[in-house]
Amino acid sequence: MLWAFFEGGRVLSARLRGLVQRADLVNMSNRVKALVGDELSRVEAEMAEHLHSPFSPVAEMGAYLAASRGKRLRPSILLLCGKTIGYEGSLDVTYAAIFEFIHTATLIHDDIVDQALLRRGRASLSSRWGQEQAVLMGDRVFVMAMDLAIKQGWSSLLPLISETTLRLIEGELIQSHRKWDLALRREDNLEIIRKKTAYLFSACAATSAHLMEAPEPTRKALEDYGLNLGIAFQMVDDCLDFVSNEETLGKPAGNDLKEGKITLPLLLLLQHGTPEDKAFIEAVVASHRFDPDTLHEVTERVKRAGALDEALEIAGAFAAAARDAIRPLPDNAAHDLLDVMPDYILHRRF
Repeated sequence: MLWAFFEGGRVLSARLRGLVQRADLVNMSNRVKALVGDELSRVEAEMAEHLHSPFSPVAEMGAYLAASRGKRLRPSILLLCGKTIGYEGSLDVTYAAIFEFIHTATLIHDDIVDQALLRRGRASLSSRWGQEQAVLMGDRVFVMAMDLAIKQGWSSLLPLISETTLRLIEGELIQSHRKWDLALRREDNLEIIRKKTAYLFSACAATSAHLMEAPEPTRKALEDYGLNLGIAFQMVDDCLDFVSNEETLGKPAGNDLKEGKITLPLLLLLQHGTPEDKAFIEAVVASHRFDPDTLHEVTERVKRAGALDEALEIAGAFAAAARDAIRPLPDNAAHDLLDVMPDYILHRRF
């Protein structure tokens, strides 16, 4: 099963598994760097330039955000999709920065809502500068993204950016509204995932097609690739919350339920687990008992019920759909990398 890769001792020893994963990560990183490394460096430079300010603490927070680079997965996908279909301009770099600013702003606001202390292994903006300053900085980053997009002039990307941002915020609002709601259905969970994560992936993937005014089938193929990849990414993220650790994730593990997020593994436990499993989860939510021992027991029940395996299999189906979506596109080095990206998503540990 897919989950066997993650479970210590069932397939590989912990040490060997770690070495394999690091080797895969280095290989993927090197391949991305070889194809779009120069463009990614320009994305970083453009982001740093726009985060700069003559005013404190805006400058301090901007420098802090610029140093917290994360995986830059969305800009990488945007640039690789452009390479795949033969985009030769330079605007993809600017739009990669725009979409990463939108993503960054949502992370700032998420950490405020969740009262998160860590982000990417460092203190969150809200825990370091306080909620008031973090709210305002998150707003600034959002508006900065929109301002940068408007300055590029009118194109089909402007409505795409606004629609994607609205969907993202709607997803966060729905998730917040359904906190600790055990009546949440799997289709509700999937819609939250689409809105809060996958549509942003889809917009990034299709950006170069919009810039080139590529044929509709090309744009649709890239949209579908990004959407399915984004769904798989979020499902894996939700699984990692149960089995990874704070050092690996860069944020507290086992925290989704504590924050009220009813994710796919938990829904599958409620659907396929024993009556005792369901009663236990209902009691935990009703009492808001989220101490480490209780969260560990939740994880053990999710594992024993096979919910993690099933969630990873569902994520795998979306990853396969992403690969299928781009089969008609030109066969080149960038396409090859997009083709293996879903496997990287499925097997990542952070």
